[in-house]
Amino acid sequence: MTVIFLPRPATANEDAEHFFQKFITLAENFDPAIVNLYSEKAKIRSVRANPHGQVEEMELSGAEWKALVPRVMPMAKSQNDKSTFSNVKISKQGNKFKIKADRYSERKCYTDHGYYLIIEPKASGELQIIEEYLETQPQSNC
Repeated sequence: MTVIFLPRPATANEDAEHFFQKFITLAENFDPAIVNLYSEKAKIRSVRANPHGQVEEMELSGAEWKALVPRVMPMAKSQNDKSTFSNVKISKQGNKFKIKADRYSERKCYTDHGYYLIIEPKASGELQIIEEYLETQPQSNC
């Protein structure tokens, strides 16, 4: 008698973890293919606080982000503008997932404690980013 052990099916959180790891790998390698992880209708929001307390907010659609990233990726690579993530928490919200993490800017030496992604499956079942939120600062703490 032959016994075949089948791999256990991945849980939804494992799929979200795998997606986030793919996101990180593409970002670390300055791979412009990262834009393929975003929905055209995604909402990318950035809040920038300067040292004097003034706050600037920017919002882009996924389509705008997809057009921008390939143009700015070479500059980000030349400046080694990388982020590392810690304290990653994934929560299921209906058919969506919220991935919350502390994002550390290696170039400017600060931690963004408000960072998150919201991902959901496309009709094909493949996950995509529908929202990203990050907090930035113009000055370096290095």
